[in-house]
Amino acid sequence: MRLKGHTLKKFGILALAGTLGVLPGPTAHAVEIAIEPPTVECPVMLWQFLTGSLVFLMPAGLAMLATGLTRAKNASHTVFLTFFGCVIAIVAFWIGGFAVMRGGHGFFLRHLGDDPDKYGPFFWKAALLCVTASIPVGALAERWSLKSFHLCTWFMSLLLFPIFALWAWPGGWLARLGYVDFAGSGVVHAVGGLFALAGAMVLGPRIGRYNKSGGVVPITAHNIPLSLLGCFLLAVGWLGFNAGRGPESAASIATVTILAGASGAFAAATYMIMTTRKPDPTITLNGLLAGLVASSASAAYISPTAAVITSAIAGLLVCVSIPFFDRRRIDDPVGAISVHGVGGLWGLLAVGIFANSDSVKGCLHGNWGQLGVQALGCAVLLLWAGGFSWIFLIIAEKFIPMRVAPEVELEGLDIPETGLVGYPDFQLVSPHTSGFYGDQTRRTPRGK
Repeated sequence: MRLKGHTLKKFGILALAGTLGVLPGPTAHAVEIAIEPPTVECPVMLWQFLTGSLVFLMPAGLAMLATGLTRAKNASHTVFLTFFGCVIAIVAFWIGGFAVMRGGHGFFLRHLGDDPDKYGPFFWKAALLCVTASIPVGALAERWSLKSFHLCTWFMSLLLFPIFALWAWPGGWLARLGYVDFAGSGVVHAVGGLFALAGAMVLGPRIGRYNKSGGVVPITAHNIPLSLLGCFLLAVGWLGFNAGRGPESAASIATVTILAGASGAFAAATYMIMTTRKPDPTITLNGLLAGLVASSASAAYISPTAAVITSAIAGLLVCVSIPFFDRRRIDDPVGAISVHGVGGLWGLLAVGIFANSDSVKGCLHGNWGQLGVQALGCAVLLLWAGGFSWIFLIIAEKFIPMRVAPEVELEGLDIPETGLVGYPDFQLVSPHTSGFYGDQTRRTPRGK
């Protein structure tokens, strides 16, 4: 019986193979493609695919960064917001965001037809949108409701990101004035960072973050190694983020990018050592990210030396920006507003100062007009990504509460919001004793 069954199985496989070989239409065509894949004749399309794939690592890095810098009781919720934010962003971009960026035509990608070469821009810009949508998660972590997050991601994907990209990149009214944002210090990072600022203002600080006199109450990160690993992942993704816009000068852009990250981290660590005698890994990693953010606007137009200066200033700005917002009771658990908002705006201004290429020159090289138009772009960003987002959130708050209930925030958002706990092998002794910059989360193994 065993031999008979084996023989029937062989005959069945042969019959299936024969059927697929003679069937006409899509099935036979699929087999043919699987055997002989078409060659890529467009190097630009291949470059977009490779660098875009690197960019898709950045939301993963942001998820690890935000999760590590927040409390263990919210780990599952924080990661899921980043993960599902990318899901919503891609679907919304397909439905209408990409069409808005193209001036109002191409909903559902209907304008692309069957030509595979036309899909590159959608893939690339969808990757950038996922980064933008992931930025506010860290700033609003530990109290942002899932329902409000869903609505806000649709808003960012359909309006906030596409419209400013339409204005800022080739063909837009800002671009025609001479405004420059090479890879996205403004379009991607400042848009996400300023939305996060508006969200933090509307949402309010975490329970217990500030005392009655306005002083900062430390709340400790639960996993610094995870955050540092996420920062490494972001740095790798950034090579695709910056170099993807300039394949013809990828090597020089990559050099500027790694120097930018290193100088930002070095400046931040040096500042912390001089002021506290400790480098503070959380500030150092944010210095690295701020340096990378600042480099994205000008990576193709500045020298390595200018990149080091620009990003070192960005790293120092993080060190003073985070306490600046804390003094105003704007609670940002991971420093996203300072890294992406402040760092992005500084990166745009730095183009008008340090740029020195055939096509773009800053004020240090005789073109003061470039600094003026970059400042105009920053003002538009503040009004659009900051002001318009604040108006949207105030209105949306009346229909969908932005913040979870106080008892949910104290207990932890994992179970109430997602249904799954991030660390099932441990239970929190008390939901009131974990945090960022203070006492470590006290956990005990289950059953003890």
